[in-house]
Amino acid sequence: MSKRKTKIRRNIRKKNNRSKRYYRKGGNGENVKCCMCERNIKKDNTLVPRECLMKYGKAAHRICQDCWWNPETGFAREDVSHKCPGCQKNLPLTEFKKETPIFVDLTED
Repeated sequence: MSKRKTKIRRNIRKKNNRSKRYYRKGGNGENVKCCMCERNIKKDNTLVPRECLMKYGKAAHRICQDCWWNPETGFAREDVSHKCPGCQKNLPLTEFKKETPIFVDLTED
């Protein structure tokens, strides 16, 4: 393979790596309330309705895996409305711990 083709492939890889963004759950064992069944569950075992995630970000309502995938009354069924049940019930948003930034003083006294 010529040097030019190798260089082009490297540039393509760099561009692809920059454009990817991933949503991180980051539960750390915190408990949240499912907006469908209103049980307290670990944040790691929840899913977020897309509409609510786009609107509220980290503070969006959460749905437990059982309520999401339930074959009879689940949120993921095709014949069910996909609007956020927490927003429809006017439930408060999920509380999350705000991370305080760490500042390092690099000035000399």
